[in-house]
Amino acid sequence: MRLIFFVTLISLTAALQVNAQKGQTGQFKIAFYNTENCFDTIDDPNKSDEDFLPSSKVAWTSARYTHKINNIARALASIDSVNLPAIIGLAEVENISVLNDLITKTRLRSGNYQAILEEGSDPRGIDVALIFRKNIMKYISHHAFPSAQSFKTRSVLYVRLADAKKDTFHLFVNHWKSRSGGATETEPQRLENATTLKHLTDSLLARNPKSNIVIMGDFNDEPANKSLSEVLGAQQPGKKITPTGLYNLMYERFLKGEGTLYYKDWDLFDQFVVTGNLLEKKNGKGAVIRSPYAYIFKPEWLLYKNKAGEMLPNRTAGSKEYFGGYSDHMPVYVTVFN
Repeated sequence: MRLIFFVTLISLTAALQVNAQKGQTGQFKIAFYNTENCFDTIDDPNKSDEDFLPSSKVAWTSARYTHKINNIARALASIDSVNLPAIIGLAEVENISVLNDLITKTRLRSGNYQAILEEGSDPRGIDVALIFRKNIMKYISHHAFPSAQSFKTRSVLYVRLADAKKDTFHLFVNHWKSRSGGATETEPQRLENATTLKHLTDSLLARNPKSNIVIMGDFNDEPANKSLSEVLGAQQPGKKITPTGLYNLMYERFLKGEGTLYYKDWDLFDQFVVTGNLLEKKNGKGAVIRSPYAYIFKPEWLLYKNKAGEMLPNRTAGSKEYFGGYSDHMPVYVTVFN
C-alpha cells in the first residue's frame, strides 16, 4: 500500500513539473526590466553609441558584453524558480541582434522566446523591446508608435498576444524621457509621452471596452506625478474598480517608500498600469491579477553595499568606469491568473 502511494505521489509530482515547464499552471508572469545600456560592441555610425565600444572609457569588449547579457538573463530567470516569465518587456536594448543574443545565448534559451524590437528615434539608439514564450503566448500583431512629436525619443511598442485560453492582451512597453537636465525642466516631455499613450489606450478602449491592457515601462516619473496620475489617469487600485479605468499596480509599494532605482534616494520609476478589467474576474472567467498586484525583484545579489553601508543597485558601468554588475534598475513583475 505504501509503495503504491509513493509511486502515485512521484507520478503526480512529475506531471506537475511537466505542466509547469509547459506553462500550464493556470498562471504566468509578465516582467519588465530596464537593462541599463545593453549595447553590442559594434560602432553604429547612425547612433551615439561611442560610450560602449572597445575603445571607450569602460572598454566595452566582447567579454564584457557577454557578461552583461548573461547577468540580465540571470536576473530575469530568477524571478520564478519554476517558470520563466511568459512575457518580458525591456528597455535600453540597442538592437534586435542584442535581443536575439539574450534569448539564444543565455539561460533564457530554454524559454523558447520570440523577440520583438522596432528601432525608435532615440539619439543613443536604445530601444524598448518585448520577448514572449511561444509555447505559452500566441503572437497576433505588433506596432511601434512615436511617443512624441516635439523631440527624438524611444517609441511605444504595442504588442497583441493571446494566452492558451484565448484571452487577448494588449501590451504597451514604454521608456519615457529621462530626468537628465532636471525633473522640472524635462517634465513637459514626459507629459507629451503620457498624452501619446493616453490617446492609444483611449482609442483601443473605444473600440473594445473589455480590452485587457497591460502598460509597462520605465516612466522616469513616480505614480503620483502628473504624467501618470493626471494625464494618463492611472489611479491607485481601491475598493471600486471600473473595467475601463487605468490602475497603477505599483502605487501601494510607492506609498511604502519602495523603489526600483536609486539617485540620492530610492525612486519608483518602473511600473505596471492595467485596465480594471484585469483586476475583476467576471463569473469566474477571464484573466485576473490579484492583490498585492505587482512586485519588485530585489535579491541581495542584484545590489552592492556602498561606503555608507547602503544596499544599492549593482550597475554595469558609470560614464567612465566599468563595475560589472547587472543594471541600475530592479526588475518588476506581475502574476496573471487564468
